[in-house]
Amino acid sequence: MNYINMRKIHIRILILGTVLFSCRPAGIIYSDQLKQLHANVIAYISEDQPDPERVKELLGTIKEDGSWKTIDYTSKERGGWPTAGHLTNLLNMAKAYQTKGSPFYHKKAVSEKIHRGLNFWLEHDFQCPNWWYPEIGVPMTLAPMMILMEAELSPEQMQKGIKILDRAKIGMTGQNKVWLSGNVLLKSLLLRDEATIRKAATSIQEELTVSTKEGVQPDWSYHQHGPQLQFGNYGLAYVDDMIQWISMLRNTPFHFEESKVAILRNYMLEGQQWVTWKDKFDVTCCGRQLFPRAQASKAASLARHFRKMEGVDPEFAAAYKNAGQWQTLYGNRNFWRSDYMVQRSPEYFLTVKTSSERTIGAETVNSENIQGYYMGDGATFLYRTQEEYDNIFPFWNFKKIPGVTAHQEAKPLPALTSKENRNISLFVGGVSNGENGIAVMDYNRNGLKARKSWFMFRDAVVCLGAGITSTKGQEVTTSVNQSYLKGQVTTKSSGDEQKVMEKQEFMNPAWIWHDQTGYFFPSGGKIGLETREVEGSWHRVASRYPDEKQKAILFNLWFNHGANPENQTYAYVLVPNVSTAKLIEWEKHFPFQINNHREQQEVIQTGGDLAGIVFYQPGHSTAFGGVEADQPCLVLLKKLTDGVQLSVADPTQLLKEINITLTGEFQGGNARPENGKTIVRVTLPEGEMAGKTVTVVLDKK
Repeated sequence: MNYINMRKIHIRILILGTVLFSCRPAGIIYSDQLKQLHANVIAYISEDQPDPERVKELLGTIKEDGSWKTIDYTSKERGGWPTAGHLTNLLNMAKAYQTKGSPFYHKKAVSEKIHRGLNFWLEHDFQCPNWWYPEIGVPMTLAPMMILMEAELSPEQMQKGIKILDRAKIGMTGQNKVWLSGNVLLKSLLLRDEATIRKAATSIQEELTVSTKEGVQPDWSYHQHGPQLQFGNYGLAYVDDMIQWISMLRNTPFHFEESKVAILRNYMLEGQQWVTWKDKFDVTCCGRQLFPRAQASKAASLARHFRKMEGVDPEFAAAYKNAGQWQTLYGNRNFWRSDYMVQRSPEYFLTVKTSSERTIGAETVNSENIQGYYMGDGATFLYRTQEEYDNIFPFWNFKKIPGVTAHQEAKPLPALTSKENRNISLFVGGVSNGENGIAVMDYNRNGLKARKSWFMFRDAVVCLGAGITSTKGQEVTTSVNQSYLKGQVTTKSSGDEQKVMEKQEFMNPAWIWHDQTGYFFPSGGKIGLETREVEGSWHRVASRYPDEKQKAILFNLWFNHGANPENQTYAYVLVPNVSTAKLIEWEKHFPFQINNHREQQEVIQTGGDLAGIVFYQPGHSTAFGGVEADQPCLVLLKKLTDGVQLSVADPTQLLKEINITLTGEFQGGNARPENGKTIVRVTLPEGEMAGKTVTVVLDKK
């Protein structure tokens, strides 16, 4: 369902109630053009009130010089700069001071301590070596605080504050541009500079658009730092800021057009909604921010944004309310601009993140995501509960990220810049019919090649690898999963079921079962398994955290392809919410026919109702009685009562058309039946839609 063409919305005024500051401070005069904007800004700043106990603590611990002993004012940390906490404290104190009904409302002692803390900052003008804080982070907190306290600011305080705010200039792209423009707008409000306010408001609205540059993409994913998926980092801040500016600018001469609000609606409902599960954000979508409680805090932020949108965009309040119900959203979604696919059902949630010459898989910035070298190389996360990967990062072997085929070299992983070490391949992408999908990655990175595919059917995901080749002399593995150990692990090889030891190796097991999930191995293989306690620390993930050792017990399962593998393969099936009895039944009646070769990979469901084919070159498949493709492509076939649903995609995003030949005579679309066969000419999307799936329904003739 796409919301962008739905009828126009009407922005209603947010009713904040009597508990919020609702009148302009005495002595503050704004022109008729700016009165409503000033009122909106005050209301929005005051909407999220701090915990009174926290404010009481801040007031009790601020020192005579206006500092707090708990804050490191000498820090040069580039990410998570702790010194900025001083301004956050001041803003929370100012909110409490200016809110009617607050126990701190207009208390002289509170005002004195706010000014003491403000003067301390203005006198020292603390600056982080990371440009983001002086130009964005500091003004973003200082400006709202100054607006709240404007009536009490001395000319000297105003002058020094404006000098700091002046570091923000309109420029850059994506969310950085939104942040900078917002800082300029709030500073200009303090200066009553209507012309610059209009310029800044226009600059913000320019970023509420769909683009193939940085920002919201045509598939409703989000890019920043180049063509890199950033749903949970910049993309989440983007939602927060756009809601803020729509609210602050409404009913003013600088308001957003309704078409702009529709873009935000689509980004949230067609994009962001898909990447959370049971109050947790997908690991992949956290980007470089693999922090403590990151998955939970990001999901909570998104939930708050949906609640705010119920008021900002009231005609679609039901859709925003429903967005928090994870059980109601199911199916397959391919984000072709970001090489990312999601499969959802009421029973499980699975994501696959790949990368290509078009996209950046991951980044290491500000000593964050230090170990994330392989995070864009087929990372596959299977969620049944919300606990599988929660805060797991200190303990992970990052050379065995689930789903990834990688060298197991002894030396530490290198840090990534946002433009470094891409997968040297264009044949990366996906095909989706909305219910099922196939993700594919022709992998070629650092001397290792592999053709990897994921066939996402409703009750199971078939994962295939072929052509696995390396000449670097290092052991190569494909990780199946690496999660917390939960309960007993059971395996079935040639004999009976057996319990698993802490570390062991299996040759050609039939299946392994852990935490209500089955791992079925239709072609066997050399399988490694560890279920043991490991030690780690958050410091190895992001340098800002202390090197404090922690322990956890992990379930770690992988294929061992040996050193210098040549044209090796693997096949495994992820089966969520399954019993061992079902896996035993699969040994007798396996529900899929699998063909796994370097030239072609395919999975056909027993009974022939569903089939997926990866054509790495023009070829023929036996699926549905016979299927041919005259170009490399992805094909997904679903049998209908009186015909066939055909879904086709071009992972290279370069082709203009593909001819698919089916056995049998059909009509519909660009079908041409003749001599017992049907040739379907599929015209492919181009430009910003290149890579998107084309689905055709063919009726029996």
